[in-house]
Amino acid sequence: MITLKEEVDLKHHILILPSVAVGNVGQLTVDLLISSLQLRRIGHFSNSSFIPVVGTDPYDENSKEICTAADLYHSPHHKIVVLQIRSAVIKRLSQLFTELRNFIKYHQMTKVIILTSSYSHEIRDVQLQSVPLRYIASKHLPPEEKSQFQSLSWIQLEPKMVDYIDSEGILQIPGGGFAKCLLETLEKDEIPCVVLLRFCSEGDNIPDGLDLLKYLNQWMSLIPQGADSHLAIKYPSSWKFLFGNSPPSEIY
Repeated sequence: MITLKEEVDLKHHILILPSVAVGNVGQLTVDLLISSLQLRRIGHFSNSSFIPVVGTDPYDENSKEICTAADLYHSPHHKIVVLQIRSAVIKRLSQLFTELRNFIKYHQMTKVIILTSSYSHEIRDVQLQSVPLRYIASKHLPPEEKSQFQSLSWIQLEPKMVDYIDSEGILQIPGGGFAKCLLETLEKDEIPCVVLLRFCSEGDNIPDGLDLLKYLNQWMSLIPQGADSHLAIKYPSSWKFLFGNSPPSEIY
């Protein structure tokens, strides 16, 4: 169940959410987006698909707000709603997708952007010759936005041949979590959807999250550029000890 703290007009907004995937790249990207734009928390998504989580505000050390397994953040200026997922998805994806679909339709939102990642060891030879970023656009996305992807020189995710009989191949996102399933679910309801993904391996995936954020920003222009042409990105306070404390100086 999606619960809002107050009545908010979300008509004509865009929903952005991560798929829990390899390296948690989508979630890192969403963290950067929320922190950089200083989005306001407007509610949470309680669903048995998520492992229950509760903690302090990950973006403001002085806040008395709490975070849950899935929280909603809002920017009326950019007309975006961002869903951050902080725990693993364990079951009942159909129920999760149904609630998301109903939320999107009830609030008359315009489209959905899914941020995810895919195993770098699954990259094929043709994909090694270009940037490690790809997109998938649903057939219900307006033609002018598909044209914009072409003007940005973006590359659609290449289908994978599964046998010599199938000449067209199928789209696969190995390690991409529920991204492809949610895309297909939204397509059935004629809800425009785009998946943005980065190929990566497990490890320090902050650079991958930054790359995916910059990729999103090429299209959406959400985060302004500074005088040095770099994006005005703010790291969340919760990232201070993302990989534990610094090693003691004594070991050197």
